[in-house]
Amino acid sequence: MKKLLFLLFAVFTISSCSSGSDSGSDYNPGGQSNVSAKVVTSAPTFTQGEIKFNGNVVSTGSGYYSRGFCWGLNINPTLNNGQSVSESTNTVGSYFLTKTFSYDFSTSTTYYVRAYVVMGNGEVAYGDNVTFTTPEKLMLNPKTTKAIYTTSATLNAEIAVYYLDSITPDEKGFCYRTSAGVNITNGQKVLNTVPNYYTPNLELEVTSLLPNTTYYVKAYTKEGSKVYYSAEYTFKTAGATGASGGVIFYDKGEFTDGWRYMEAAPANLIYNGSNKIRWGCTGSMVNQTQSVMGSGPANTTRIMSQCTEANCAARLCKNYTINGLNDWFLPSEEELMAFYKSSKNVYNIATNPWNDVSDKYFWSSTEAQNSNDARILDGYAGYMWNYTKSYNMVRVRPFRRF
Repeated sequence: MKKLLFLLFAVFTISSCSSGSDSGSDYNPGGQSNVSAKVVTSAPTFTQGEIKFNGNVVSTGSGYYSRGFCWGLNINPTLNNGQSVSESTNTVGSYFLTKTFSYDFSTSTTYYVRAYVVMGNGEVAYGDNVTFTTPEKLMLNPKTTKAIYTTSATLNAEIAVYYLDSITPDEKGFCYRTSAGVNITNGQKVLNTVPNYYTPNLELEVTSLLPNTTYYVKAYTKEGSKVYYSAEYTFKTAGATGASGGVIFYDKGEFTDGWRYMEAAPANLIYNGSNKIRWGCTGSMVNQTQSVMGSGPANTTRIMSQCTEANCAARLCKNYTINGLNDWFLPSEEELMAFYKSSKNVYNIATNPWNDVSDKYFWSSTEAQNSNDARILDGYAGYMWNYTKSYNMVRVRPFRRF
């Protein structure tokens, strides 16, 4: 009888143990299965003053109530041995949280970060380790060099300040030279001695350059003995010979509105054996001609639509052809001034003889405001002024762009 009772007790015990949980499952006194959530860590991104952590809750498992990120200098950071940022939620999908740099991060330092979720039973599910390196407290990013002439250009950069440390700069600017490896000790500088980091854009004109020459440039900021540099980049000054045989005198620095470069014809226009050209439309106003860079072609078309003279300056430019090129126009006021600026101390476009003033005046396609006059350039002295359109002691230089 005792043996029978013992056998029944053993069978009952084995049956009770096998029915308590599925094979491989955790024991759950509440009677519900405990499935861990799954979370993935993505690379963080930086903005000025803060870091953005990125993650994705792939599955919620048996439920969670908080998620976030923990980070530290060593691999496998946890909520117990690292710093963290969190939010209360229980949703699935991508998420991000931000943290200001303040005193939680050091400059140029590598950290480990893991996304995590806190399960309903208090357990923590972590994602994989992702490393990131904090930036220096400021970084300089080169931007397009603009308004490039034969001997000058406008350099541009963007300053991103990350506020990982306090900043007390001495100066900011650009260093440049005609060979690689430039810095502030071996190159020339153009600088701003009153840096303002509330204005992120740095824009300075550099002068006294060599025509048709490649320059190597770095933006920089100096703070005591510490100098922060941008990546080195290059630009080339204007002054090359164009397809017409004339000079390429202006470079926007980038292609916009279908063009980047502006080229002057190799010589002034000649009509019936003379370089003395009339503007046209004497005594009348064309209206709506513009002065700005890039407006020459539209001005030329508008003048031709209202001036019927065969020898008006705009029409002569439009009909001009050399080396198979026929896309010429009468330049606007600013385009003509750019031609003068690039010519100064490089090549001669005008002289100042007392007996023939036509050797220094050039027509633009820009009318004077509220007047029957047009704007002309004194190519010797470098200034614009108004003169009557019937004046025939003025020369014309066609321009093209590409």
